[in-house]
Amino acid sequence: MTDGVEYAEPADEPRTHVTLRLIAQDPTVTGDDGRILTAQVKVPWSRMEDGPRGARLHVVDYDTATGRYVKHAALSKDDLYASADDQVLRTDAAFHAQHVYATAARTLALFETALGRRLPWGFRSHQLYLVPHAFAEANAYYSSDDHALLFGYVPPPDPRGETIYTCLSHDVVVHETTHAVLDGLRGRFLEPSLPDQAAFHEGFADIVALLSVFSMRPVIEQALGKPDKSGRISRSRVQPRALRASMLARVAEQIGNVLTQGRGALRESALKPPPADWARRTEFLEPHRRGEVLVAIAFDLLIAIWDKRLRALFWGPNAEPGAGRGMSVDRARAAEEGAKAASQLLTMLIRGLDYLPPVEFDFGDLLNAVLLADHEVVPDDDLGYRRMLFDGFAKAGIERSSARVTDVLKAELPPHYLGINFAGLRSDRDEVFRFLWQNARRLDIDTDYYTAIESVLPTQRIGPDGLIVPESVATYVQMADLTAREFAERSGLQLSPAIPPDTTVQLLGGGTLIFDQFGRLKLHVHKRLDDWRRQQRRLEHLARTGRFDTKQRLGFSDGAARGQTFAELHRTEQRSGEEW
Repeated sequence: MTDGVEYAEPADEPRTHVTLRLIAQDPTVTGDDGRILTAQVKVPWSRMEDGPRGARLHVVDYDTATGRYVKHAALSKDDLYASADDQVLRTDAAFHAQHVYATAARTLALFETALGRRLPWGFRSHQLYLVPHAFAEANAYYSSDDHALLFGYVPPPDPRGETIYTCLSHDVVVHETTHAVLDGLRGRFLEPSLPDQAAFHEGFADIVALLSVFSMRPVIEQALGKPDKSGRISRSRVQPRALRASMLARVAEQIGNVLTQGRGALRESALKPPPADWARRTEFLEPHRRGEVLVAIAFDLLIAIWDKRLRALFWGPNAEPGAGRGMSVDRARAAEEGAKAASQLLTMLIRGLDYLPPVEFDFGDLLNAVLLADHEVVPDDDLGYRRMLFDGFAKAGIERSSARVTDVLKAELPPHYLGINFAGLRSDRDEVFRFLWQNARRLDIDTDYYTAIESVLPTQRIGPDGLIVPESVATYVQMADLTAREFAERSGLQLSPAIPPDTTVQLLGGGTLIFDQFGRLKLHVHKRLDDWRRQQRRLEHLARTGRFDTKQRLGFSDGAARGQTFAELHRTEQRSGEEW
């Protein structure tokens, strides 16, 4: 305030973000005051229309069970629900529209900020539809055919009871939005493959849901419990064991209680670290169960990073784990360190997505990709986060797949750039294909197989020192259609008797090319199509699990519409008590 005049933003000042109120987890989770736990969060802002509808997201409130359609008013820069009571949050359809829009927009922004660019959807449209009351069923899923996230609801058996809305679960909305984002980044991860690939979609979506909750400091404060009069809490409340038992370690509490007859959250991966022999257990072939392995690793890393930040803050950088167990800490500061740890870990994991090969994912690829991407942005890992990441995966028996990476800058035979337009390598698929064709032998790429550049995307990542790391990420895919008999002749390997010799099979290979700001190729992350052992494992796994398409082929599809992949994964009558 100056000379009695209070400063105010001009009424027509353009904004990039607004602050809106969201339900932090779901309506069953309450704060210190006994009310639904909510948070005021910054949400990316663009010109809004009724729906609400923005540049990337469009709420369509249509209920297929009743035929009811409502077009809600455009979101306001002034939050109309900033002080609304719990009954309004639970029942007001316009708030449901705001909640699903703002949560999806915030999730998309997490990915775009980490990757340093706008992200495309996995379908040929600019806007993703958000349907908050899509059907009367305990399910929610991403449908690429419909360009939509579809959220169901569960009417009460007693008319006086409460309807359960999946669109009000922060975890569910973030989980499904992540599916849509991943489909735009690595669309071929929906192709039939070994079990790690489907598990990655489910596990990574849960990781983003969990860490996005942790990144909201007020929510962590509530989860840490009430402080004393000086704002401090016992150090024991931020010990790993206490954090594992907190409400933050669970996913989808309310809808989980519906589906599991009151047993609790749908997936409690953080509370149940995977057994040492998980990779050999049949139950871990199921995508959600297998994805829990990644969630458990990520949660262990979060706790370790948070604990390290607290030790350095309160007891010095050389303090031993568990030091000062009986001491108290300022709750707000402890929560702040937790939020920073969650944001940092989530950024590390998302940045790694660009360094994944475009086909045939396995868990070792994720470890390798995150380590590579983080090294480019943070060359000096002073806090040892990469070592912690490596050790966390190793503890679960997951090894780094570094043999699939070529450091081109150190190669004995560097690529040829004669006749190449360096600017084109940042945006032009034809120019990247020209580069790949010219250097196929040096890059160990067999062009006898069908080869196509699928994407070329520029990125600008910001390191902790504030320096910008510009890169260009290009992906290519290779395909071959053979009969099982031809596969055996080429590879010298015999397929399972469950695969008749005349069965048509599709083989996939491909890679990711990372160019620096000058157009020079730095890294080549690849999966060779003629890795016959991998192809044998894939085909036999698909046959063993009945993944033939409608023409009795293997490797093309699962026999269902591609856009319904996640509807099938989340179908509750098939796996009641496990998925939404």
